[in-house]
Amino acid sequence: MDPICDSTNGYFDSTASEYVITDLKTPRDWYNYAWNDSIVGLFSQCGRGESIIQDERGQRFHVASNRMVYLRDQESGEFWNLNALPVHSSEGAQCRHGMGYSEIESETHGVSSVLRWFIPDEAPCECWQVTLTNQGSTSRTLDLFAYMGTSFDGVLRPQSYYDGHGAFHPDLDAVSLSKLHAFREAKEVRIFLTMDRTVTGYDVAERGFLGSGTELFPDAVARGQCGGTGSEMEKSCCALQTAVLLAPGETVTVCLLAGGVVDLDEVAALRERFLSPEKMTQAWQTSRDKILALVGDGRIETPDTALNAFFNPWLKRQLSLGTRWARVRHNGFRDQIQDIGSLALFAPDEAFRQLKRVLSFQYPNGYAPRTWLDGKILDKDFSDNHVWIAAAVHALVMEKGTSDILETMIPYNDGSEGSLYEHVQRSIAFYDNDRGPHGLLKIRSGDWNDCLDRIGPQGKGESVWLSMAWVSACSKFADLARLSGRVSDAVQAEAWAEDMREIVDRSAWDGEWYLRAYHDDGETIGSARNDKARMFLLPQVWSVYAGAARGERGAQAMDSADRYLNSKLGTRTMLDPYDGWDDRIGLATGKTPGTHENGGVYLHACTFKLAADSLLKRHENVAFALKTILPFTDHSERKPCEPYVLCNSYFAIDGSYRYGSAGQSWGTGAAGWFYYAFTHFVFGIRPQWDGLLVDPCLPPEWKQAAFHRHFRGTDYEFSFEQRKPCGSVRQILVNGAAIEGTVIVPDGSAQVVVDVILG
Repeated sequence: MDPICDSTNGYFDSTASEYVITDLKTPRDWYNYAWNDSIVGLFSQCGRGESIIQDERGQRFHVASNRMVYLRDQESGEFWNLNALPVHSSEGAQCRHGMGYSEIESETHGVSSVLRWFIPDEAPCECWQVTLTNQGSTSRTLDLFAYMGTSFDGVLRPQSYYDGHGAFHPDLDAVSLSKLHAFREAKEVRIFLTMDRTVTGYDVAERGFLGSGTELFPDAVARGQCGGTGSEMEKSCCALQTAVLLAPGETVTVCLLAGGVVDLDEVAALRERFLSPEKMTQAWQTSRDKILALVGDGRIETPDTALNAFFNPWLKRQLSLGTRWARVRHNGFRDQIQDIGSLALFAPDEAFRQLKRVLSFQYPNGYAPRTWLDGKILDKDFSDNHVWIAAAVHALVMEKGTSDILETMIPYNDGSEGSLYEHVQRSIAFYDNDRGPHGLLKIRSGDWNDCLDRIGPQGKGESVWLSMAWVSACSKFADLARLSGRVSDAVQAEAWAEDMREIVDRSAWDGEWYLRAYHDDGETIGSARNDKARMFLLPQVWSVYAGAARGERGAQAMDSADRYLNSKLGTRTMLDPYDGWDDRIGLATGKTPGTHENGGVYLHACTFKLAADSLLKRHENVAFALKTILPFTDHSERKPCEPYVLCNSYFAIDGSYRYGSAGQSWGTGAAGWFYYAFTHFVFGIRPQWDGLLVDPCLPPEWKQAAFHRHFRGTDYEFSFEQRKPCGSVRQILVNGAAIEGTVIVPDGSAQVVVDVILG
């Protein structure tokens, strides 16, 4: 398969499931993430990045804050690094970001190198594999230096003391740094760096390795010898040195491990498990194979070859990060639950495993906390965390085609337990008793928008969006209740949903669009009468997606969103963003107008709109969304970011040099929701109890497309033929035979071919 070029800096290599960065002078660092249940790390095209260890209760500590590998020729004294830094002097170097690993390839001073970094399947460490080849005709004697910067003991501050004790352990060819820190049942933890060769030098004090130099030009590398320093209450690092002899044409591999443990016996065990070229290569292959098995096939074929390469495996890889590590900086309950609902569509067993883990942090009354960190549940008085539970469980049940899992017992955060069904039921019922003066649901100190944190802390402020989301949650719970024979629960949930539709219609309609919220004092937010933030995208979209709108109001609200919020850069989150601090609103007003939730192009919200536009069969809007959401499209308004994963936003700061810049990549709910919206509503393949509903809304210019999907033991090959733009379903053929209706009923076949004719 030919490389898929989409950027001046690189291309998708679909054969290897890699993104190849051919010009390391990217507009900003382009990261790859790797993780398992105990460690997460990121690695840029030049090796920058950090890694974090975490236990089951959210107690965590940092391992790496940077990684560098250097070579020094003993004869000439010349030295360089294998990170290909500085990039302006590293012509020909490239980086391959793959599934759970990255490789920097370069050639300098007659030595070619491959620096591979990855995190193995199950271990609290990261693996560094350095492969060197002598391209010259004479033997070379080199010193290899490996350096790991760390914030384990704190960030660098002049004239400061640091926690930690560092030393070299000759029996392990390792350096380590320890400190008092609660982790699992221990009171002390340590980080380490070890290698599979005899160590000829080491440093744990940063002054010993860097000296008066920098990470690009450390004193130890310049002089050819580490300082042999330990570390006591000073800024620390982990650095090792070894000698490498290379005959002409010879290739040598050096293996290193960096990680976090409680005691040194664990380091010895990890060395035994990983520390040889053969063992490390096998661990890399095992990890890669497991990732590719998790993301599955699920490929698509569209006129956009970059979209095809991005969708599988990169999009699914990105959303799977959120199911275990949320947005990485903390363990968001709602973040993980949303992504688990999308993971269920291609990896239901793994989704169920993660779902049980996250639900164990829910309170017995149905309420769920915002996050947990450092061994503590952080409630934060947020209102929406538990509204997402019903959707995730519904997705899992519809995907698996069995309601038996609803009886699985799962603990609450106080140690009591209830069935999966009860977890959902309590999350729904909680809201009926958490209403404000209009009968809408309380916003408390924030809903989906974390930055609307001062609207309802007194317990009277209300969220229009959350009320709409509850309508959807009630409907999904009613499905689950009927499937499990609990008809009275279904009737109650449907009554709640209908009652809330009436309240939204009566109390939240503003004439052309829906309000966003009410203050504690009863003032409106998101009204045409307000001076700022006169309309928000979220309630307009969810009025349609959640089925909360009555009559034509949902379509009218979406028309208003298109009229007032669409821009060349994408769909903005609000009309007339806040332009200064407002203590009655909160954090949103502290952000520059056009940034993130304060009027930026926030992609999580844009993916909600993609779903709603597809439901309304607004094909042109679907095409607009794909162009403005996807990171690799030809877009003159936007500055380049990582082409292989979604970012969380684009800055819409008019007149600023930051206009069109991307926010953070990888850690965003946009990935899971884009996958869900694209498969469920653009391709329109929606799992339901009796099979797969077919209800697509393709971009007008797409004449053909295909989607290969596994469902309940069968491989389905959907092909779409759109005979005229903006086509609707005219005929569906299953294995060549026309069917009545639009639902594909599973029959136990190993493979099914479905042709969808649109016209």
